[in-house]
Amino acid sequence: MRKQLELLWEIQRIDLDLKSVREDRDRYPQEIRKLEEKKNLENERIQKDRERLNSLEKERKRKEGLLSQELEKIKRAEARMFEVKTNKEYQALLSEIDAIKDATGREEEEILQVMDEVDALKKDLAKREKELTVTLEKIEAERMGLQETMARGESLWKEQMDRRERVAKQLESKLLKLYDTLREKRHGVSVVNVVGETCQGCFVNVPPQMFIEVQRNNALIRCPNCNRILYWEGNGKVK
Repeated sequence: MRKQLELLWEIQRIDLDLKSVREDRDRYPQEIRKLEEKKNLENERIQKDRERLNSLEKERKRKEGLLSQELEKIKRAEARMFEVKTNKEYQALLSEIDAIKDATGREEEEILQVMDEVDALKKDLAKREKELTVTLEKIEAERMGLQETMARGESLWKEQMDRRERVAKQLESKLLKLYDTLREKRHGVSVVNVVGETCQGCFVNVPPQMFIEVQRNNALIRCPNCNRILYWEGNGKVK
């Protein structure tokens, strides 16, 4: 029975390793998706700033075009001053020129505001693009690291499955059936160690005499509380 107990303990540890690999299989793809989402979000933020900058540049050019038109109007109006014949016409032309100059003053002020905003946005965008490059490099490194870990996990999964098959073949069929039944009912844990007279499955003390028997590893003993198979992994020998 000692050999069978050792095999049960071994297959239990294999199954726990497989459970860990299986959980990683589910977790790592989710983490990779989160990294991709983060990368896309960072790119979208930068893209919005680029679009804003492009919009401001277009607005600046539009205003500069309007300013050019207003300045051209002033030139034409000033040229007409030599053609006026009455004081009334002269005053009207001066008023027209003053109105155009007021408009050009506002246009120039608005252009300066847009230019200030463009300069500030360019500086901020240049800084953020450098930061984005670093961030994307980190994200890519994390993604590659996760993919490498997943590849190692797949290798470990195959290795452990092969090992499990070899161990399962050495177990008596009734013990393997009992093990699988308990594993299904007890959240994947059928065989547990006993430490300090305490079952490590349910953390309830086992009777002293039972603990002595467990330490011998000569018989199939199950926890009176959780019904799991008890195993002694200690180095000391019990007489």
